[in-house]
Amino acid sequence: MNMDFVIAGASFPCGVRELGDVATRNGFNPIFVDHPHNTESINEDLEPLFLESNLSENLRRRHGVYLPLLESWVTQGIALPDEANLQFDKRAGTISHSKISLSLALADANLSFVPRFRVHALDDAMNAAVKCGYPVVLRSDCGYSGRGVSVVNSPSDFRDHWKSQYEARENHDYVEMRSILGSFEDVKVVEPWLNGDEWSIDCIVGPTAVQLIRVCEKMIAIVAGRPVTLGYRIIDSKDLFEELRWVAPQWCRSIFTTDAISFASFDIRRDQNGDLVPLDFGNRLGGDRIPQLIRAAARGVNVYADALDATLSNRSREVAPLQPGHALIHEFAKCPNVFSEISVINPGEIVRKKPREFVVSQTEREPRFCKVNAILRRFETSEQFRAACLSLLE
Repeated sequence: MNMDFVIAGASFPCGVRELGDVATRNGFNPIFVDHPHNTESINEDLEPLFLESNLSENLRRRHGVYLPLLESWVTQGIALPDEANLQFDKRAGTISHSKISLSLALADANLSFVPRFRVHALDDAMNAAVKCGYPVVLRSDCGYSGRGVSVVNSPSDFRDHWKSQYEARENHDYVEMRSILGSFEDVKVVEPWLNGDEWSIDCIVGPTAVQLIRVCEKMIAIVAGRPVTLGYRIIDSKDLFEELRWVAPQWCRSIFTTDAISFASFDIRRDQNGDLVPLDFGNRLGGDRIPQLIRAAARGVNVYADALDATLSNRSREVAPLQPGHALIHEFAKCPNVFSEISVINPGEIVRKKPREFVVSQTEREPRFCKVNAILRRFETSEQFRAACLSLLE
């Protein structure tokens, strides 16, 4: 009897049906699941497809692999009972929901890590900031997509940012994030801000190997004290790729303790010693429409399915190479009521567009900049890519 392969997050645009085809070729029965509110985003004919708010008892009783593609389904994986027969590394899932736990796991493995301080009151936080040295990051321990994150440049600004953290917790985006993560603790963290370039990677973790799928440079701007992701570009540095191919398996081995198959994503910078260090870890693939960028850079090949096939079949082989320079850039509108001020990069392919009503309905308490489009384009150099990103915030 074949085991099941539960792919949780059928709306994620990474070619979910092709992941299911790979599972079938390797002797599994693919099962697709997602939340009812994501139904309209499922643009593939998937069978069997379960629409559930939470992982049902029927699926919990399955024997096989549990592969979450969305953050909400990582939360459901963490909630699996210890006696469940679905293979999922609950420790890795739990670490993905805590920046402090990530740093501790890396430190226990004698790997470079971001020093992080749990703080409870303003005085604690300001003392921690002195230890780190300005600028510092004030953030929630549990979070993603930059929500609840402030970059503070000086002690005089710290009180204002501390106050704004409480105000941000009332915003819809933050409340939604806490619900998705299943987190009801309000743990604040202070850490040093690492200057320099930032990168984003996806890899697949298997019983015998960790394989890199993609490496992107990630363009960040600080807007009103908050980091905003402007875009991603496939790297053209072979040296960096080789460095990451060596260190990423070490990070994963410090986090994953079972043989469960999983995707993993990291945001990375260099620390003061020049070592690559993870800022963040996701027990899933990176979002922000990155899969559409990867599809373009792989000339239509589904590298996620390629990587999954190599892992399930226990074959050591490279996934399809990505063409350097391909980039995805976010277009922003300044909120509220300035939809007409959106800049446009031409030529470029718009791969996501939100309706005008979405932009103009944002309240004053929402972020100053709202993502409205994602544009695919190729840039020969990092400098061209960064200049194009910044032009959309002018």
